[in-house]
Amino acid sequence: MKFLFALIFITVFLASACSDKPPVAKNEANIYQQAVYYNDNRSAKDKKRDKARKPAQVLEFSGVKPGMKVLDLLGGGGWYTEILSSIVGPEGTVYAQNVSLFLRFSEDELSTRLANNRLSNVVRIDGEWDDMKLPEQIDFVMIVLGYHDIYVSRSDPLIEADPDSFFQQLLLSMKPGAKLLIVDHAAQAGSGKDYVKSHHRIDEQFAKQDFIARGFELLASSDLLRNPDDDYEKDIWSEEVKGKTDRFIYLF
Repeated sequence: MKFLFALIFITVFLASACSDKPPVAKNEANIYQQAVYYNDNRSAKDKKRDKARKPAQVLEFSGVKPGMKVLDLLGGGGWYTEILSSIVGPEGTVYAQNVSLFLRFSEDELSTRLANNRLSNVVRIDGEWDDMKLPEQIDFVMIVLGYHDIYVSRSDPLIEADPDSFFQQLLLSMKPGAKLLIVDHAAQAGSGKDYVKSHHRIDEQFAKQDFIARGFELLASSDLLRNPDDDYEKDIWSEEVKGKTDRFIYLF
């Protein structure tokens, strides 16, 4: 019986240990897998979110390449900034941009991440909605879980976005042929922007048509982060769905 118990314990332990191993050998990893699974700069805290966020697959889908000028727009604490920094390499640049609304929740994380020039190809940009201070000639833009915020009405005009101004600034920052990837929390079909404030969700068809109406061309969509078991009636911060929401991905 002791032997059987020991065998079960070892089996469970090994299975648990193996679950954290990279899904691909280092010598077979592409640039996205290298940046995620074999990036010594990344913290254990960051890596814990890989399973839910699937960054290697998402970034491979995006087509971001070494040497690009990349804008991590409304990037918060820089979770994706860190990975993008590795992908674009020393010949590329990542602009980590936030407005003060986002910095209220991410200032400490972002400052720690960028301290002592540890990501030397990253440029931090702090702005406000009406002047996001976006650089020009950007090759690739990434907006992860922040797009819905441009439609949230707030009591303080300083932290309330003007969608027309937002898109105007965005388009001026992108060079011809640049790509943009958005990831956001899905809401009930047909709900438009009704749930952006109460649930932090947005209707994906509204999002798609919004970008198209602003002059973007839809190139592709991805089901990488879909979760059919998500409850759209739950706020994204509810314990039942936190970190497990149904998320849509569009590449423009």
